[in-house]
Amino acid sequence: MAGRAALVWSARLVPLAAGLAMLCLAGGLAAQESEADAPMRLFPLDSERQTETIQLRPPPETEETVQPEAEGALEEAGEDGIQIGTLEEVDPDSVGLFSDRYGGFPSDLWRETSRRLVESLLPRLPIEAPSPTMRSLALRLLLSPGKPPEGEGERGALLHRRALALAGMGEYDVAIEMLRAASGVDFGESLARLESDRRFRDLDYVAACGQVNENIRQFSNPYWLKALVFCQALEGEFEAASLGLDLLRESGGSGDETLATVVLAMRGEVEPVIETLPNPTPLHIAMLRAVKVAPPESALVTANPAVLRLIAAAPEVSIAVRLNAAERAEAVGALPAGSIAQLYASVQFSAEEKANPISAAESLAGPLSRALLYQAVIAEPVPTARAEILRVALDKARAAGRFTTMARTALIAVQELVVGPEMVWFAADAGRALFAAGRWDEAVRWFDLAAQQSSLNQEAAAAAVALWPLAALTSEVEEVDVAMLEAWWNAQGGAADPRGHARAGMLLSLLQALGRGVPRQYWERLLTGPLSQPATMTSPALHHALRDAAANRRLGGTVLLALLSLGDGGPAAAGLPTLEAVVTSLRLVGLESDARSLALEAALAAGL
Repeated sequence: MAGRAALVWSARLVPLAAGLAMLCLAGGLAAQESEADAPMRLFPLDSERQTETIQLRPPPETEETVQPEAEGALEEAGEDGIQIGTLEEVDPDSVGLFSDRYGGFPSDLWRETSRRLVESLLPRLPIEAPSPTMRSLALRLLLSPGKPPEGEGERGALLHRRALALAGMGEYDVAIEMLRAASGVDFGESLARLESDRRFRDLDYVAACGQVNENIRQFSNPYWLKALVFCQALEGEFEAASLGLDLLRESGGSGDETLATVVLAMRGEVEPVIETLPNPTPLHIAMLRAVKVAPPESALVTANPAVLRLIAAAPEVSIAVRLNAAERAEAVGALPAGSIAQLYASVQFSAEEKANPISAAESLAGPLSRALLYQAVIAEPVPTARAEILRVALDKARAAGRFTTMARTALIAVQELVVGPEMVWFAADAGRALFAAGRWDEAVRWFDLAAQQSSLNQEAAAAAVALWPLAALTSEVEEVDVAMLEAWWNAQGGAADPRGHARAGMLLSLLQALGRGVPRQYWERLLTGPLSQPATMTSPALHHALRDAAANRRLGGTVLLALLSLGDGGPAAAGLPTLEAVVTSLRLVGLESDARSLALEAALAAGL
């Protein structure tokens, strides 16, 4: 019964708290708690975060504890009336680490969904899309326990795919716990590989190399030989490492150029220079950390979040590359904005740059300019002056495609500003930043201030009009404020203006997708503008499958197909028909908050 007991508590679940709760597991960015309430951490973040927050433990013994059902239960009544039963092992594919009790999805999420379809599509999840809402949905989908989809399949195959997708998201710890929690299935090399990647991710060379020495005897994948060669070089066994490199080359491939460079550098034969590193793994980054060499910046494009965090933590990497890696991880939703803030604060600037941050930021490249402006914001004690610098910082971040990251990073500075008439000139910037940071209620306070002052102040009126679309998209009120819609429409320049036409089309489509009642005349006005526009189109089969899943309230299938429809570019890059279909579908299956969060992400990216 030991295996059964383990499955009972592993399937019930464990709150993953700060590490995963930051990804809106309660439904949408609006549910986030302020990071000001939690201690900020600098790097390395991942091992500390995971060991602190992911602790599997049985739930309290209460009458509410639900036992997972097992097929094939046979019960007989004995003479004393005691029920004697034999239970088959619970299907390992039903195991999960985040039940609906803790914010996951219900156990029937795969109702009426084809197992073959799910198993074929899970590996194609866009797990690195720049969207915290998409990451939240993906994590809930992968971590929720429940009855597997319908149809025959290899025992444990679905759980295996879920674990690999989690690892691809940089969540090695929960991927490993998922596989360990399943009884009656040996995941062999896959589990060993995940454990090895986790140890190299944590730069635990002793434990990682100990495991490599054990696994090289039973597994033939070239990964183990590469890891062994690296471990031998670490131990100074260069002849053995050179032999291993020869074996790799003779096995039919070109070997691993990064590994060869690292081994030669350890021997003191070359100065290590890595010009390209496509698809870097934790092993690759551990190699480079061992010889204190920075990965090329191009490696950031394909790196998974765990690797991005490793790069951001590496002292030998230039601060600009570290900032770039950290910002990318934050944009995905895999790194707390508080960590970005601490990294920004650690950058050294000259006294002259600090004295004139706005002008100095003009000459600095990328994330360095954002770091300087962030430091200036934090250092400025005068509220109006702080708001002026914040406006510049947010504008520059928007131009670089990093607005939401800056908004979340500077959240505390915005929250400390008093919402009052003397600050109404900053209402549009403050409200937009708070919407982006997931603080919807606080953002609405700035919108309300601007609306109240609009009859007295032209700048306040403009701010109210600018913020209204975001307030409307995040509101639970079904009716559209026609007066505000008219004012906003007039401010766009009418349907004849191509940019105004595009913004209006997006807003009306998103409102419609969220179930808001958009007056017909506004759709008719759009007909006076362009009647066609370029768009990124999803597969017709995918579009049909999503619509069918949502119409039949198939939760798991809807979420899976919605994420696939949005793709690697996320809401910011999705075509409007796709975006409208995704938001509508999520709303139909009861994920209203997630639908609003995705709509907001798309609106902010489009400049609404």
